[in-house]
Amino acid sequence: MTLFSRFMVLSLLAVSLHPLCSHAQPESSNASSPSPEPADRTVVKQPAAVPERQMQPPQLILSMKAAIGMAVTRNIDLLIESQNSKLASVEALKSYGIYNPVLNVSGTGGVSAVPGEAFFSTKNMTATVGLTQYIPTGGTLTATTQTGYFKFEPTTTPSREWQSTASIGFTQPLLKNAGKETFELNITLAATTHQDSLERFRGAANETVSNVITAYNRLYVLRQIRETREAALISAQTLLDGVRKSEAGAAQQLEIANAEFAIAQRRKDFIEASRNVTDQETNLRYQIGLDTPLHIVPSDPPSKVEPLETDEQAVNAALASRSDLKQLKVSLQTAQLQERVARHQSLPDLSINASGGLTGTGYNFGESYRQLGNHPGTFWTAGMLFSVPLGNTTAHNEYIKSRIRSEQARDQIKALSWRIRNDVEYDMRALISARLQMQLNDKSTQSAEQRLEQYRKSNLLKTATIQDVINAENDLNVARNSQLEAIETFSNAVTKLWKDTGLLLERSGIHIDKATPMLDLATVTGETASAPPELDQTAKSSTPSLPSTPEAVPAGAEKAVTTSNVVPVLTGKPAASKTYTLIIGEFSSKAMMADAISKIKSVGLIPQIKDGPQKTEQVVRLYQGKYRNNSSAQKFLKMLQLNKANGFIHMDENKRYVVYAGSFIDQNSAIKEQERLARVGIKVRPEKSSVSIATFLLSTGNFLEREAALKYALKLEQIGLNSNVTENP
Repeated sequence: MTLFSRFMVLSLLAVSLHPLCSHAQPESSNASSPSPEPADRTVVKQPAAVPERQMQPPQLILSMKAAIGMAVTRNIDLLIESQNSKLASVEALKSYGIYNPVLNVSGTGGVSAVPGEAFFSTKNMTATVGLTQYIPTGGTLTATTQTGYFKFEPTTTPSREWQSTASIGFTQPLLKNAGKETFELNITLAATTHQDSLERFRGAANETVSNVITAYNRLYVLRQIRETREAALISAQTLLDGVRKSEAGAAQQLEIANAEFAIAQRRKDFIEASRNVTDQETNLRYQIGLDTPLHIVPSDPPSKVEPLETDEQAVNAALASRSDLKQLKVSLQTAQLQERVARHQSLPDLSINASGGLTGTGYNFGESYRQLGNHPGTFWTAGMLFSVPLGNTTAHNEYIKSRIRSEQARDQIKALSWRIRNDVEYDMRALISARLQMQLNDKSTQSAEQRLEQYRKSNLLKTATIQDVINAENDLNVARNSQLEAIETFSNAVTKLWKDTGLLLERSGIHIDKATPMLDLATVTGETASAPPELDQTAKSSTPSLPSTPEAVPAGAEKAVTTSNVVPVLTGKPAASKTYTLIIGEFSSKAMMADAISKIKSVGLIPQIKDGPQKTEQVVRLYQGKYRNNSSAQKFLKMLQLNKANGFIHMDENKRYVVYAGSFIDQNSAIKEQERLARVGIKVRPEKSSVSIATFLLSTGNFLEREAALKYALKLEQIGLNSNVTENP
């Protein structure tokens, strides 16, 4: 178990500290296939090194602002809810169809024959065109024209067989079905349903933003916990190395066993922390609508912003802003409307009707219509209809049922208002506890740091054991993790308070315009509402975009439709789909990048390396000699290597094996090496040559926002590494 533990720890350390170190291995010195010139141990890179492929680590540096912006534009659950509101909008538009005029066209004709002593027959034909229009009072207006003829055969004298009429009719209920409120019931219900869907959309957006903030904070804390556990693992390995250098004995064996057990435990903790980070990244990717498997690096720690509301202000804000309470109020309005209509519908059915018009006759179709304009006849009719079901049981009980629904809606509003007050007051008390816990953990961390420092000093003085140091480190790690989680708890408590008061969208800079319902992200995301281009290539295929414009309104309906013709869409400034990278610089060898890579990792970023341009450099080679065969050249190369010279073999144009003792950029280094080799009996001479040297470009980060890139550039500058923010093509 000891060997296995040691192997695993060393493997983890190698991966975590320098993933690029494997590329710095020395080149082979096989003379049958002469290797390119190796780099001088100070500056020179092998001129013919195999180019390294560009490595783009799957990493996305994400700010809280950008995460919220991506969520409200890409979250699939929010998209589904917006489609529900779109359906309600279409239904509201459809309800106005009752005001569409109705065109009626009909035609009839026939022949009847009567056999007998004097055989005769009749022919008739009638055509009617009419237009019907409903009016808000519940009545109807009709305009009708009718023409036709009646012909009797045999006939001895010509007769005016054609007759045409033009008339206007009016029907109006006076009791049941009368009035605008009753007639437009379906229009009003569709409008309130749409309003209810908007509030549901607002509630879904509120919930989505809350989930994103919580998931973002959790990922930030889990990444910090992973770094803490990684540092603890490295520290345990360092302690083990220090114990092995101490004097052998029973005490040393016990200390080694304690250190190895700590390594095994911390290795397990580190692996679990890494798994937790991966799981939380998956959760956050779903929340922000990103299906590309990137490693998300949160750039913003959990917020410590204090809410400004007092208890009473928070309760009042919740009662005025909560979308679920507004939904119940809309339901109450609907129930009260249905109650009034049901009461009205229980009345008897009394209606009046009237019609009148002009008539004209003639020997043909045209003459009958000409008489309508010249010497028409007139007609008119008027009447009244009264009906009522005896007992009226159905309408009466429908009214009772609607009245009960109204009372139920009132009670639901009272109950929810009560729960809202309780929830907000609970959130305010939870904030107090979270604030105190945060202060307590700050002091606990300070105490654990002091205790660890004291134990480390005592261990150097042999007055404390390795186990004491390990225990103190464990206590410090627990304290630091608890400190992070306390800040996270406080931040989430503030988020929950704002969510329960209905102010979270406002606090996040998101506005839903109720006249034209849209999510206005201009103040949230600026130009970063969508994912970068390389993300959109995969995300667009599986995540449809929300509509970018309100639903079109039919001509003539602008005045009649208020909020029923729009759906909640996510807008703001057009998403520019820009990403940014930090350019560190150009290096002639990987060894020269080691310090920069270490600093990049220290701020939580992943270094990115790609091939740079080839450069021609003047170097000084230390010539040792030429040989006709491989074995002779290998003999002198081994002698150089035994004397710690960075020698290599190069085949010239005459197929001879040339042995060099090194290659240097500056002549002073070459002369020093020549003098050192001369002291051990190896004679070499300087020889100038031009070689092609490969370079490497070092960069880091894949930022959705320039501000986030500048923040990390400042962090790197503070630890001595300069960088430039560059917009990706």
